[in-house]
Amino acid sequence: MKISVFGLGYVGCVTAAGLASLGHKVIGVEVNKDKVDMFNFGKSPVVEKGLSELITKEIKSKRLRATIDAEWAVKETEVTIICVGT
Repeated sequence: MKISVFGLGYVGCVTAAGLASLGHKVIGVEVNKDKVDMFNFGKSPVVEKGLSELITKEIKSKRLRATIDAEWAVKETEVTIICVGT
């Protein structure tokens, strides 16, 4: 399944990486370009043991990537999960 995850904080990063590790194609969406760049280079923008390694693995597998382009991400995916602060 193709899934977009909005917000690359604690919940969004873990959700996106976890879903990608299950075989889904995942696009993380974030308004902060620095977080997007960090994520796309395999670095977790949050501190969580093992998360950077999982992100790196899934980025290399092409199942995971991040963008600031929300409209594109929604159009490219079948399901959108919102993981932003309330």
